[in-house]
Amino acid sequence: MTMFSAITSGTSSGTKNTLRWLWHWFLLSVVLSSVSMGTCYGKNRVFLLAGQSNMQGQGLNSELTPAYRDVQKDVNFWKGGWVKLSPGYGNGADYFGPEVAFGRAVKHALPNDTIYLIKYASNGKALYNDFKPNTGAYYKKMAKTFKAALNDLDKAGIEYEVSGMLWMQGESDAYEGQAASYQTNLIDFIAVMRREFGTATMAFTLGRVLDHFGGKVPPKMGQQTSPTQANIVRTAQVTVAQKTPYVSWFDTDSYQVVDPKSNPGHYGTQGQIELGNDFALATLAIIQPD
Repeated sequence: MTMFSAITSGTSSGTKNTLRWLWHWFLLSVVLSSVSMGTCYGKNRVFLLAGQSNMQGQGLNSELTPAYRDVQKDVNFWKGGWVKLSPGYGNGADYFGPEVAFGRAVKHALPNDTIYLIKYASNGKALYNDFKPNTGAYYKKMAKTFKAALNDLDKAGIEYEVSGMLWMQGESDAYEGQAASYQTNLIDFIAVMRREFGTATMAFTLGRVLDHFGGKVPPKMGQQTSPTQANIVRTAQVTVAQKTPYVSWFDTDSYQVVDPKSNPGHYGTQGQIELGNDFALATLAIIQPD
């Protein structure tokens, strides 16, 4: 578990936000210091983004400030070909996901590096079946997307490092009553992803899911347990991060959601910005500039 995970564990939402910003400036100062000493020589870094609806994203483009709404000309995003990162790649053309804030934050922290983002997300997909390595239908689609983008870089003669993977998923495993197997499935998933797309030390960062799906008042589908399905998944995510090298987690409980009454399980515009920034902080805490 990274220091970022440790300092935010067991604190109130207000304190977490304060600690998040303190950690942000500390981390940024370390990165910029290394740049000034000439230790950053420039690298082509690929980041893989995957998961279900909260990775897909329900943040509204129309609510973004210009800094996030404008095209990020220095961050590349795979959309069947490389384009410059912009909003509009969320749950429809009017929405965005964590890639918008993540791309901006990582490029700011690693100014000498070229950043490539490859995202595959699909609403309502579970790890135990849909994203099950090698056999799950959506695992195959995800792998195909990642490989197509990497093959494109290979054909262009671009040497790159798969520096990290961002994972925002687990709600469907809770919703469908499959929480008991989530820890084992996640450990296996991380191992497979590192073999397929990175190295044994590839950073793997996950946002801990909210407790809405499979929580105290679960949707009709799924099985209520004590502890709840949602909390079994949430505990599994923390445990995996604590016990697996180069894996980090962060809390999302204080994020703004689309609507606390009608849509409390999905992050809204500001929530998606926080999600992207926290993915960047947690990932940068694992990878170090060369």
